[in-house]
Amino acid sequence: LAQAILIQAVGFSEPQKYSVLGQAGFSRRSLAMIGTRAEDFPTIHQSQEMMALRDFVCANDATRYDHQAQGTLRMDVTHSNLLQRWHDIVFDEDMTVGQVKEKLYRHGGTPAKHQELFLRRGGSDTIFLMDEAKTLRYYSARNGMEIHIKDTDPHSISKHGGLEDVSQVEKYVMDDDTYDQLENSVRAIKKREKAEQEAARKAELARREAAGEDLGSIPEESVEEVAARFPLDSRCEIEPGSRRGAVAYVGNVTGLKGVWIGIRLDEPQGMNDGCGKDGKRYFDCPGPKYGCFAKPENVTIGDYPERDPFASDDEF
Repeated sequence: LAQAILIQAVGFSEPQKYSVLGQAGFSRRSLAMIGTRAEDFPTIHQSQEMMALRDFVCANDATRYDHQAQGTLRMDVTHSNLLQRWHDIVFDEDMTVGQVKEKLYRHGGTPAKHQELFLRRGGSDTIFLMDEAKTLRYYSARNGMEIHIKDTDPHSISKHGGLEDVSQVEKYVMDDDTYDQLENSVRAIKKREKAEQEAARKAELARREAAGEDLGSIPEESVEEVAARFPLDSRCEIEPGSRRGAVAYVGNVTGLKGVWIGIRLDEPQGMNDGCGKDGKRYFDCPGPKYGCFAKPENVTIGDYPERDPFASDDEF
């Protein structure tokens, strides 16, 4: 690493830098990170993509209350014992604090008698809604403000994550004997599939024996035959997962039987970076998990462009 930093500092040209450090075992990806600090990356406000996303999300903020019914309010609600937050709950300006508590009981589950309400009007401006006979209009409630519920019940079920922490819920665990008796379980389906495959194999052997054929293993396609059906750089889709990528290798893989297809994936959804389990590199990938090996029957060649993560479902 000291050698790498020194070479960066003395101003080697890019070809010289990659040549020298490549011999030292540094990859181009790791070289790009040398000398890079968090401060060197653009902030959210310097990123055009993030600013465009922010503008899209906030586009209607200035007019969100324009078509609201007269006398109604839309405010957020929080709870002292809950992490969740309820957005834009509708209230009437003439609702009394007591009526607001009855309404909020249906959201947070805290009985009205155990509620203390606070109106957060922005910044440090917070007031206690003490008089249950007073209205929200009296306390100058406005759109966008927040009502905070303080649960005063010492035995509240919502305390300590009682309504949100699913780890506190006792889970049902099924033993293997009971699971094996189910007919629609994954294990049962796999057993049926394996039995059907074995029956088909025996039927094929019986047919070949009756026809006087050699009972050796059913011949598989050669590398040349598979390569003809799966040309290099062809766009494809791989199962399971409908993953997309391009064919980068066709041939044998050490430790695996038969002919395999190496796929350079569009997204990091694979199990390797183009190397086999023995460390041998079969094809290049942009980074870790961008590569996978698949049997020919799980690969479909076709017009499979890269997916746009920001595209709508209608565009597919």
